[in-house]
Amino acid sequence: MADADELYMEGLDLFADEDYRGAVEAFRKVTEIDPAYIDAWHGIARASFEARETDPALLDDAIYAATKAVELDPDDVTAYSTLSQVYVFKGDKDTAEHWGGKARVAGWKQQLTRDKKKASGVLGEDPDKQL
Repeated sequence: MADADELYMEGLDLFADEDYRGAVEAFRKVTEIDPAYIDAWHGIARASFEARETDPALLDDAIYAATKAVELDPDDVTAYSTLSQVYVFKGDKDTAEHWGGKARVAGWKQQLTRDKKKASGVLGEDPDKQL
């Protein structure tokens, strides 16, 4: 059985090669091994979204995966942004705005945390590299 990190890297390679279906399958295998592997949920969401032109049904997979990422990290800007993009594509402006608002708030929280750490001297010169 392949290790979750190896499968994840395989998924990234497939994504880079624009083999979105293959990437989704690799990322799904990762979540079967480790359901808390948030980057794999992001991978499923992004690859499913990218494959939307060839298979619009994958948008539901993107929603499911991004929602799983939000469950794992309620302040996940990337997951909220993906959800917003999916709903924009689906033509659901109100839901897209809802998720976009959540992304903004999560981003503000992250920035506030960075600012507080920088002000207290916890972070060095480049606080973004230390989060």
